[in-house]
Amino acid sequence: MDKYDAANDYYCYPSSIVLKNKLNIVDINTLEAAEREITAETVKAISYQSPPYHLDYMKKLHRDLFSELYDWAGELRTVNISKGGTDFCICGRIVPEAEKLFKSLAKENWLNSLSKDVFCKKLAEYYCEFNMIHPFREGNGRVQRLLFEHLALSAGYELDWENINQDEWIHANIDGVVNDEPMADIFKRIVRGFR
Repeated sequence: MDKYDAANDYYCYPSSIVLKNKLNIVDINTLEAAEREITAETVKAISYQSPPYHLDYMKKLHRDLFSELYDWAGELRTVNISKGGTDFCICGRIVPEAEKLFKSLAKENWLNSLSKDVFCKKLAEYYCEFNMIHPFREGNGRVQRLLFEHLALSAGYELDWENINQDEWIHANIDGVVNDEPMADIFKRIVRGFR
C-alpha cells in the first residue's frame, strides 16, 4: 500500500492515514494485509482483453480488483497526491493526460510487431508516463501492471514479474520521472516472447 501525501484527504479516516474501507479496518498493517489477501483472489477473476485500451478499461480493472474493499473502486481520485517530493498528475489533468497516452499507443498499433529490445524500451516509456498519472487514490501499481500484462499479451509477449527485486522496482519507478532506462532494463529481463 502506498503512503501518499494528500491535503484534505477525505479518503482516509479522520486524523489517520488509513483509507476508509468496507471492512472498517482502522489499522494500517491490518488493512495492507487484507488488501493483499483480497486482491490475490480478485485478480483471478480478471481475464485478458485485447485492445483497444482506454481509461475506462483501467477503471474496470481497478473496480474488479478493489470493489470488495473500497466504495470508490474504479473511480478516479479527486485529491492531488504526491510521494517523496514527487507530485503526480493533478486531478483535473488525469483524463486528458491518460487519453493522450492511449491515443499514442493506438497510433503505435499497441506496440505490435516490434523487436523485443524496441518493445521493452517503448513499454518502459509508457509505463513511466502512466505511473506519473496515478489515476486512483490507491492501487495504481497493481492496475498498471495488469494493463501492461494485457498490452504485452496483445503484442505477442508475456511479463514475468517473479524475479524483480522490490527495491530495484521502486527505484526504477522513481527514476522514471526523468529517466526510463532503469525501467527498460527491468523489462528486458522480464519480457518473454511467445510468438
